[in-house]
Parts: sequence; C-alpha cells; structure tokens
Amino acid sequence: MQIIIISGFLGSGKTTSVIRIGKHLQEKGFSVSVLVNDIGDVGVDGQVISENGLESKEIPRGCICCTLKYALEANIALVQAQYDPDVLLIEPTGVAFPLRVKEQIEKMDFGSEVSMGPIVGLIDGSKFDDLMQHSGEAITRQIENADIVLLNKKDLLNTDQLSEFATTIKKINPHATLHSLSLKCDDGDSFISFADSLVRSLKNSSPISGMNNEITKTNKISLSESCTPTDEFNHFNVSSYADSYSINGFSDQNQVTRMALELIESIKRSILELNPRFLGHLKMFLHTESVSFKVSITSYQDRPEIEYVKTRNSIDSKMTVFAAVTDIARDNLADIIENAVSARSDQLGIAI
Repeated sequence: MQIIIISGFLGSGKTTSVIRIGKHLQEKGFSVSVLVNDIGDVGVDGQVISENGLESKEIPRGCICCTLKYALEANIALVQAQYDPDVLLIEPTGVAFPLRVKEQIEKMDFGSEVSMGPIVGLIDGSKFDDLMQHSGEAITRQIENADIVLLNKKDLLNTDQLSEFATTIKKINPHATLHSLSLKCDDGDSFISFADSLVRSLKNSSPISGMNNEITKTNKISLSESCTPTDEFNHFNVSSYADSYSINGFSDQNQVTRMALELIESIKRSILELNPRFLGHLKMFLHTESVSFKVSITSYQDRPEIEYVKTRNSIDSKMTVFAAVTDIARDNLADIIENAVSARSDQLGIAI
C-alpha cells in the first residue's frame, strides 16, 4: 500500500483533488481508499468522497499530526486490513503541516507493506495574496512541506498573477514540482500531466521500514519539534464548529436546494459581521431521497458553490454543517450556526 498526502489550507480544493486523483488512479488500475481528517466534531468531506465511489474513513475532532496520531495509525491499519488498497490518499485538516503527518507515519511499524508517496500541496490561487497576508509563515511552511505543489483555480487568475504566484512558490520551495490548473473545470492537459506524474512517482516510492527520516533543507520542522493540540490552530488563528441534523419534509430538489443556499448565506452574513475578511471554509452536505449535494464557501468574497453527487437511498436523510474560519471565537461560530439552522427550519416549516 502506497500513501499519498493531499494537503492545503481550508478551501484550497483538497477534497476535489482527492476525488479526481482517486478516480484517475482507479482508471489506471489502482485500488484506492481515502482517510479524511476533519477538525470539527462531525465530518463533511468523507460523506462527499464516499458518494463519489471511493472507500473512505473519517478521523474527526482534531489533527492527525498531533492529538490524533494514534487514531491515524489505527485507521491506516484498519484500511489496510479491510480494503487492502494499492493507494491510500490521506487528506489532513486544512490547518495541518503535512510533513508532520508524514513523519508520524514513517515512525509507525508497518514494515515493507506500506510505502510513502509524495506530499501534494494545494494553494488556492484566487486567495493567494490574502492567505500570505493573514498567515504567511504557516502557508509558507505548507508549501515547503510539499513534493508537488498544485496552484489551483487558475481560471480565476490573469497571466500576470499566474506568473507572480508561481515565482513566489518556486522561491519558497525550488525542489517541488509545480502544476497550475483548475481542478473543478480542467479536464485537459494540465490535470493529465499532473496525474500521470503522480502515477510515475508511485513506482519510485520506498517502504517505510528502514526509511531515513532526515528532513530536507527546504523543510523547517524537525522530528523533535513538539506539536501541541492547538499548535496549527494558533498558526492560522482558525476556529471550527460542526453539527449534524436529521431532516424531514423535503419532497423535491428545488426546496432542499433553496433551503441550503439560504442557510449557508445566512451563516456567511453573520460571520462577515464579526470578520469582514474571513478566510476558511463554510460547507454543508445534505442528503435526502431526492438529492445529495455539498454547498461550499471558502472566503468573504465567495458565493456558494453547489456540487451534486449521486444519491444513495440507503443513507438516512440528514444535513451536516461545518465552519472553520479565521479570527472568530468558537463559541461565536457555534451560536451563528445553531441560530441560523433554527431560524431557517422555522421559516420553512422543517423539523431538524
């Protein structure tokens, strides 16, 4: 089993990347499983990944590079025993430093049956300036940790921005391979070039057993550096809150879509009152008998994006709401979500 870590800040496109990479590897004959780490008490991305036909397991409530490192080891072993995939894609939280995740895995006793592939680091090009201004040191460390950097959402950038951001990334990590693409709308040469290079890298991966854990010159995190439960959160100043709700009363797709859009827009408006330039991720996964979809907002300047997935009627109708944003206290975030859900359910006459 070969492990690939897919990293990047909140809203950079990790889950979209995991789904596209997973499907591409399946087309190339690899069996693929996914481990998703969410900082909230309830996960969203694992549900979306599973609905897209990839075997996945979630590790919620913290970060797998520190507080949940034992859960990481247990879940890798469980995936290996239950699915025995050729490739395991690991999606850490958006506030994790992926090299720490890799270091934890390299210290685990999996022997020659498990090997490490590359760290893929995603950067949201449309928010690159905002990210560097708000959390430049932490974003820099994420870039330094990557073997492959994906400058995502290039369709939202002009030629000068693409050149400037690519130059900055290469200065931060001259050893990484850089690809510029748009994961949600790029079905052409850019994605194929990246995906094929990833397949080639798998053939050159080395078993974990006996690996040299020496850190390269471009990486600034040592094995002896401690990781406290709030370490990454402090670097990014991110708070999170999530909850899941049973839902009833939806009879058509238009009704459920309208409710979801109204709800996430209401949450965004309340967050903007506390932080007019927030970064992070607001997302909702909603499943009913008629439709399953994810709604997502990744910053103060975004409108909601809807991603529909194939409905699996065996799942009970439910809604999961997740928010992880900068510079807002967790208690305030919890109040915003709970009040928005309550107000919207009353307005539409829906029992949640």
